[in-house]
Amino acid sequence: MKKVIFILFVILGSCKEAKHTDEKDITYYNTEAIQEKNEREYLVKLKEFRDKDSGGIEPVLIPYFYDDQYYSNHNFIIDSLNYIYYFYQPRAYIPLYCGTGLDQGPFPAPFIKLYPKDIIDIPADDFETFFKSKVMDSQKTEERMYIYISSQKDSFQSAEVNQIFKKLEGDKKNRRIICRRTTQQENIVLQYKKSGEPYNPDTIKWNPDLTAILK
Repeated sequence: MKKVIFILFVILGSCKEAKHTDEKDITYYNTEAIQEKNEREYLVKLKEFRDKDSGGIEPVLIPYFYDDQYYSNHNFIIDSLNYIYYFYQPRAYIPLYCGTGLDQGPFPAPFIKLYPKDIIDIPADDFETFFKSKVMDSQKTEERMYIYISSQKDSFQSAEVNQIFKKLEGDKKNRRIICRRTTQQENIVLQYKKSGEPYNPDTIKWNPDLTAILK
């Protein structure tokens, strides 16, 4: 049987579900959940094809190319209860072109300088003011902005994320939103922030498959 392989590059900002007439019904999916869904659908199609034994072109799973950066200047976390948090990283996201820097990972997330005090709990009624002052007002005209939204759930609904998309729509050239699962480090540091317990990264047993510690 002949096989045809297609290459798919990551389209940033693809975590948003098709538009709804009611904005509050919008559901967002992280890229890992989308890939897993594609894999399940592929297995169903492959089984159907082989059951038919048509002798035609066998479907091939489209490879998923992982972005190994994980963080940008502006990073938001959606926890399991849909509360939203923010932290800033000084290292800006470096745009990737023509597949350069992409591979079929997944890669462990880089270990970053992140402490409970760095994660800001954003009040829902103050999100618009916060986003304007921390994000929009910090950008120069036509300066590229890459925003990471990480979620502890594969899919979520968020009025605050709706506002992020609304603020950035119309400038797809210079603004990108990337949705992904929370990293091990984000989950652990957020847990310490919520508990108020002392945090010492040197006492954490980091999983090298999930978090890359530079030695």
